[in-house]
Amino acid sequence: MHNLAQNIVENDSGEVFIEGDWFPNPLPKNIFLDEMAYPDTSYSFTTFFSEKPVGFALGYASGNYGHGIFTTGKRGEIKIGKFVVLQCTRLISNLCITIKDHCMFSWGSVVTDSWINAGTVSPSVRRRMLENASGSKTRHLEFIEPQPVLIEENVWVGFEAIILPGVTIGRGAIIGSKTIVSEDVPPYAVVVGNPGRIIKFIEPTDTEEHKQRAIKQFIK
Repeated sequence: MHNLAQNIVENDSGEVFIEGDWFPNPLPKNIFLDEMAYPDTSYSFTTFFSEKPVGFALGYASGNYGHGIFTTGKRGEIKIGKFVVLQCTRLISNLCITIKDHCMFSWGSVVTDSWINAGTVSPSVRRRMLENASGSKTRHLEFIEPQPVLIEENVWVGFEAIILPGVTIGRGAIIGSKTIVSEDVPPYAVVVGNPGRIIKFIEPTDTEEHKQRAIKQFIK
């Protein structure tokens, strides 16, 4: 954990802390912070219970701002790419959430790989899940049949939008404020509403062709 946007200090017991953090807990040992990453506060990991070797990864220059919360079960894993902004964002994983490079998440947005589905819709199943949580050390609700979420590069997620399990959001898509996404979103689509619906597509400006064209303008 070197060259971070915040200073990380280690005590005599080998626990690591964010220098000046208002919350006193150490950071989890099974997280990876790339160079120039900004984890914000250890408070964001108060419901992080992943037992994966690396249960959380924050990529180069990516930042968690406004005390976002990362909630995971024992098998949960959160992977965040480079130059990602998480602004008061809640990520809930019992399996895997992957966010690729250059994505933006606005205030109050939620991404979860766990929800009520055909396997958990039965009251008896849900009752058993609640009883199991009440007897666990962490009190974490371990959903059955979580489904991975994949968010491709250059996606913008608006205020209080919710992305549900099993969804892939294509490159360059925009998810409007308070939109609920329960199905895959194609690249460069603009999605709004509940349930989310495509209202238009934007012109791709982040393709390799556009990149080469921009480079040529600078090296003339």
